Amino acid sequence: MATLKDIQKPYDAAFSLGHNCFPAIYLRNHNLRPFAGVLDWMISFSLSEVNKLLENRFANFLKKENLTFESYFANGLTLKIRDNLYNIDSAHDFLAKNNTPTSWPEYDEVYAKYKRRAERFLNTLEKSDDLLFVRLGGTYEDARRLESVLASLVKGNFKVLLVINGEVEDFTELQWNLAHTCVLQYPIFDMDKLRDEAKWTKLFDGMSLK
Repeated sequence: MATLKDIQKPYDAAFSLGHNCFPAIYLRNHNLRPFAGVLDWMISFSLSEVNKLLENRFANFLKKENLTFESYFANGLTLKIRDNLYNIDSAHDFLAKNNTPTSWPEYDEVYAKYKRRAERFLNTLEKSDDLLFVRLGGTYEDARRLESVLASLVKGNFKVLLVINGEVEDFTELQWNLAHTCVLQYPIFDMDKLRDEAKWTKLFDGMSLK
């Protein structure tokens, strides 16, 4: 079982596995994010869908035939475009000033960017000794499956920091008895709590890049 103390150590790289942008933001703020990952700026509500994406090694991710316009986002500045194959939304890539709900001139550029990110991500998993993955939201079965999927992709050691929703005042450790995963509770749907920088600074204490 991985504890918070176990994961507070140096890593070759750390990646967000989503739900929203906050894991990537705090990894960047604490100098744990060497480069952008695939899910940093995506909305990925379902960890089971993220597991499928990883298991498939991003095959057909963001293919145009699988995309639909869902809504405007970020106060109308961007389009939220859904990948219906994996039920993951691009929230920040398609600028409203350059794209419309029915026409996406920036598509080729966006697709190429994420193809590069996916290749770099997979290459890092194959060549690194110690990796950290951070995810907001997921069930026990999702977390157990994630460990299995990552074990098939990562050649070295890895840890997962999974934060699930809970009505608590601070990050509270849970005992899920998963070999690679430290599970914490925190109000992940409370924007004010998610924006509490001091809480995240304390959480990432001891973690760094090698």
